[in-house]
Amino acid sequence: MVKSGRWALAAAVVLSGLVLVPAQPAAAQAGAMTQPVDGVVTGVLSNRCGSTDSDHYGVDIAGNGGKAIGAAYPGTVTFAGWTSGGGNTVTVSHAAGYVTRYLHLVQAPVVTAGQAVQQGQLLGHVGSTGNSTGPHLHFEIWRNNAVHDITPAYACGGTVTKGAPINLPFADLPPVGAVLDRFAFVNAAGMLSVKDGAYASWQAVNAGGASKAVLGGNWIGWIQDGTFYAKDGIHGGWLTMAGGGQVRDIAISGDRFAFVNSAGVLYAKDGAYAPWRAMNAGGATRVELSGNWIGWIQDGAFYAKDGIHGGWLTMAGGNQVRDIAISGNRFAFVNSAGVLYAKDGAYAAWQGVNAGGATKVVLGGDWIGWIQSGDFYVKRGVFGQWLGLASGGQVRDIAVNSGDWFAFIGSGNYFAKQGTHSSWLTMAGGGQVSDIAIGG
Repeated sequence: MVKSGRWALAAAVVLSGLVLVPAQPAAAQAGAMTQPVDGVVTGVLSNRCGSTDSDHYGVDIAGNGGKAIGAAYPGTVTFAGWTSGGGNTVTVSHAAGYVTRYLHLVQAPVVTAGQAVQQGQLLGHVGSTGNSTGPHLHFEIWRNNAVHDITPAYACGGTVTKGAPINLPFADLPPVGAVLDRFAFVNAAGMLSVKDGAYASWQAVNAGGASKAVLGGNWIGWIQDGTFYAKDGIHGGWLTMAGGGQVRDIAISGDRFAFVNSAGVLYAKDGAYAPWRAMNAGGATRVELSGNWIGWIQDGAFYAKDGIHGGWLTMAGGNQVRDIAISGNRFAFVNSAGVLYAKDGAYAAWQGVNAGGATKVVLGGDWIGWIQSGDFYVKRGVFGQWLGLASGGQVRDIAVNSGDWFAFIGSGNYFAKQGTHSSWLTMAGGGQVSDIAIGG
């Protein structure tokens, strides 16, 4: 593979000096949240519609007691219970650092902490519990631990309709149903941090000791002290998926989970609470999941199965396979000479992507990415032209997703960008990053 001298020099400057120009934040998603209830506005932040209260952090929507309250946006319930001032209260955490709160419910919430909720899903009913003078919903929106300015969307005496878009811009909040851009990294102390949206704040998932992180659907998984842990969303409760200090590799795709233990036995299951099923008798060193496909390296060969109960296929043998990747119906592997092969379809012919020297391959959407001599290259499709994304010989890990996000570790720092020609963002610095992942 021939490299452009101009490109290599420019990327080397980026890596050595870490002088990166941040891209502009994504356009705000207007009206991404919806009104949780019908009613009349009787207070907006400090304006109590006739008096002032600097400790009032939301909007009061008065209405008949017993009206159904719906979640403003999909998320995870982080609190559901009683507070002295708010009475029966629900707090929901959302993507991009947003949090919504629902106070004064007439009875205990119908949801519980750790539960995932969809937009409009019932949380409880309008009441007057806690510090309240009449039936109403006190509704708050926060972002990154600060009160969100809701005043443009509400006026004293105005009416709101349940399910109608809230007329506010919600920066980095994806439309409901959109593929979520989730980012994760592990630092040198093994602390795993995750965030939804490139410009959201990082949230620590553990206290240290992690060695690998994976993302799949809404699930976050990691290896810590040889144990496989997972969380359903950033604020979900963690589950011990497989313990005993024996876990060596893990993968998640949608609601499918897999791991390889110290004896090389590969286990997989569909659903977090389903029983594990052994896929082989031992010898596996690496596992990949995508769609319905399960792939693994065993004794230097690449094997794959179409579903847990499907028959296994030998994708590539000869004791030469060093790394593998799967995305949808695309497969790729790197052999012992560093030659990267890819193909679309399990029974298609392999196509050589480079001439040798590759050490790692990743797939995401239509993109094929690989590390070669410490540089980061990508191709759009098996027959596309290759592009050098980061050079200088310092790239240690890479990631690609279907939303055209590219990421790498260089000099212990985490860089990412959306689109091949945009500027790199410094996602995490300090020279401490040891592993990265991108979801979506």
